[in-house]
Amino acid sequence: MIRQIANWFRRKNLKSGLDRELHYHLDRRISDLEKSGVPASVARRRALMELGGTAQVQEEVRDIWLSRWLRDLTYDLRFSARSFLKTPSFSTAAVLSLVLGIGATTAIYSLVDQVLLHALPVREPGRLVLIDWEGDPAANGFGSWNLMSYPICRDLDEKKEFFEGVFCRALTSVNLSTGSDYRPATAEIVSGNYFEVLGVAPALGQVIEQDDDRLPNSNPVAVLSYDFWQTQFGGAPDVVGRKVLLNRHPLTIIGVAASTFKGVDVGEVPALWVPASMSSQAIPGFNDLLDRRTRWMQVLGRLNQGMTLEKAQTGLQPWFKAMLQEDIHRAGFPVITPERRQEFLSSSLVLAAAPQGHSSLRRKLSEPLWVLFAVTAVLLGLACLNVSGLLLARGSARDREIATRLALGASPWRIGRQLLADSLLIALVGGLLGIAAAPIAVRTLVAFIPRDAAPTALHAGVDLRLLCFAFVVSVAAGLLSGLAPAWQAGRRSVAQSLRERGGTAFGGVRLRKIIVTAQIALTLTLVVGAALFLRSLDALMAKGPGFTTSGLVSFGVDSLRSGYSPAEGNRLMRRLDESLHGSSVAQASAIARFAFLTGGSWNNPMTIFANKRITTDRDVNMNSVTPEFFQAMGIQIVEGRGFDERDMRDPGGESGLIPSFHQGYRSAIVNEAFVKRYLGGRNPLGVLVCDGDGPDAKPNIEIVGVMANISYRGLREESEQAFFPFFEGEGASGTFYVKVHGTPESFVPSLRAIVHGVDPTLAMTDFRTVNEQLDRSLNTEHLLATLSGSFGTLALLLSLVGLYGVMSFVVTQRTREIGIRLALGATRWSAIRLVLRDAAAMIFTGIGIGLLFVLALGRLVQAQLYDVKSFDPTAIIITVLILCSMGLGAAFIPAHRASGVSPTDALRVE
Repeated sequence: MIRQIANWFRRKNLKSGLDRELHYHLDRRISDLEKSGVPASVARRRALMELGGTAQVQEEVRDIWLSRWLRDLTYDLRFSARSFLKTPSFSTAAVLSLVLGIGATTAIYSLVDQVLLHALPVREPGRLVLIDWEGDPAANGFGSWNLMSYPICRDLDEKKEFFEGVFCRALTSVNLSTGSDYRPATAEIVSGNYFEVLGVAPALGQVIEQDDDRLPNSNPVAVLSYDFWQTQFGGAPDVVGRKVLLNRHPLTIIGVAASTFKGVDVGEVPALWVPASMSSQAIPGFNDLLDRRTRWMQVLGRLNQGMTLEKAQTGLQPWFKAMLQEDIHRAGFPVITPERRQEFLSSSLVLAAAPQGHSSLRRKLSEPLWVLFAVTAVLLGLACLNVSGLLLARGSARDREIATRLALGASPWRIGRQLLADSLLIALVGGLLGIAAAPIAVRTLVAFIPRDAAPTALHAGVDLRLLCFAFVVSVAAGLLSGLAPAWQAGRRSVAQSLRERGGTAFGGVRLRKIIVTAQIALTLTLVVGAALFLRSLDALMAKGPGFTTSGLVSFGVDSLRSGYSPAEGNRLMRRLDESLHGSSVAQASAIARFAFLTGGSWNNPMTIFANKRITTDRDVNMNSVTPEFFQAMGIQIVEGRGFDERDMRDPGGESGLIPSFHQGYRSAIVNEAFVKRYLGGRNPLGVLVCDGDGPDAKPNIEIVGVMANISYRGLREESEQAFFPFFEGEGASGTFYVKVHGTPESFVPSLRAIVHGVDPTLAMTDFRTVNEQLDRSLNTEHLLATLSGSFGTLALLLSLVGLYGVMSFVVTQRTREIGIRLALGATRWSAIRLVLRDAAAMIFTGIGIGLLFVLALGRLVQAQLYDVKSFDPTAIIITVLILCSMGLGAAFIPAHRASGVSPTDALRVE
């Protein structure tokens, strides 16, 4: 096949060589016959007869060089191109329809491929697996998902009967300096065999190895990402041996990772990798690297050659069960209830294929991207139906030509093949333009994904995978678009063609009506989907977070990452808080330990003592805040009081040396959802609570107030919450919320100046308005609503154009009938009703079919909706009214034109 395709590009040389060879053999045979006494004229005729004719030989040889189908397809495409050049308006309309469909599908697929499908650029990614704990780990943890401890990772790495190697990793935010100011960045903490197991080589120097991860705090080294090396060091070849400051700790650069390797998380590309032995420097205050009960890293492994995932998972269970039995007897194992102990012992290891690595972005966007991909597939189907209708209309205009070709001996299959070539050429041109526009569309889509300290690995470039996808989609779209015209042509006979008048049969009305009905059904599906996503976004915006967002600016400060001790950091945060309160910039300000609407929180079960001991049946979202928090954020205290000076110990304690956070929290404020779920009608004030649900948990924190419900992690979640006084805890890092007069953006420089007035080297992170953070928390909903709305509008436009074209065709066909009706006394309105009745039949049939699609596809989108059902009557009624009104409006134009026809002129129409 490849050789035959290559022969096509050198067919001129092959043809000239064949001509020379044929003439040589012909001349030799003529010469031999003449020598045997045959006259020259007879010799030439006999030689040609023996050869079988040069034209036949050339045809047979060409069939060997080039597959006949390839040659015929090329000729058909050439003929189609000449034909389309003669009708530029038709060609433009058809190509633009497919550019929209193919371009949108290709752009969404680019994101689907990068986020969900594309394997890591490492050695044999198909052998990578994610190892996860299923059950109750009876452990503390921090991070995202699929968390396990570092010691368990090292234990798993010794299971060489299953794994070639097992590594662990965790992303963390750091303050990083390459010699100038400190800037927020993302570092990936990895076990020593991370690069070895993945099979990633350095672009410069060396990578982290096992010897770099033997003992805690023993190897202050780092490997830079290729992009960070290029942007921050200008690609300097002498970068190995230099130092970077990570949270004020010097690390020696030992190498640069390969340019193709961006880490194992497509959503966050680290600036550098550091060994797990340096985790206490990367995460200030963290000293639990060797604690089996601290879960904070994802664990991935590479299976041995020939080892299956199922076999490895089954084989690991006996070892894992024995480990669980050992753990409950280890020192430091928490005191838990018998029920939790049983759940712990019933835990198991679960392995999942991980050729794409581990990504929080993939977890977040998986369902929305598949929904959008399905939407673009429907849009592409609509575009194909539109082009099919256009080709049928074009076939009507070519009816005489096709009838003549049939009369001259062309088979219906041959005519159908030419029509398929027409649609295939349109689709290929549309695909070419679509792939050219795809980078712009992908860049727009990527803009919906918020970027923090770490960039993503997403790009808007066109690679071979995307080109292959666009080509396959274009061919499929071409075949689908040409199927109806080709089928119509295959049903024609010579006698039928000669009997029919021009433009009355080919691409008949019935088939075109079926196409328009299908378009309306698909359009209803897309527009209802867009309405559902828009209603969900509107419901979330109307709900709001429960606190004030206008006029608020937020920024983060982590003193521990700036080299402060916990006690010094506590005092620093007090000075910053006092400076903001004393400034003319801030109308009000407060600190929260954890930021709101970012998707994360401090979660733990709690124990409550209110006449009886109660443990929460799920985690409670917790935070610590300063007394001014509720006023600054506009959060109502519905019962009891807020925090005040009674909840703020002296920062130095009685001796002035012991920081207050060692003494623990004394008071708490819970939200209404907490009271409703766990306290029922009981008065919550004075009830004692504590963090944790173990038998040794001692409730000693008094509830002093109840606050209104607010959104903590995101607008969709409604959770039980408990807040504690900020400075009674560690209080060394947090997010400042500052309410300003006027436009918040204009006060950013002033706020920076206030913070740097306290410490000029202090790094500030996530500087943005709270309104901006609110929008960022809804970026997935904005993405779905914006794109589905755009695609729904395009679908509506395509279906209306199709309906208008069919009704115009119907009016043309029924001109004589309408003229006769008018001549016999029918009114103009009766003629209009005659045409609109046909349009209404198509519209209502399409709506009926579309409603079945909406019902069937509801499960696909239900998880993305909020406060609205997938078969929402309001959305459906609005969509049906829009389709009916606009559809009948599109049909009214040709109907009105038909009602004005002169009976005399109508009777003269052929």
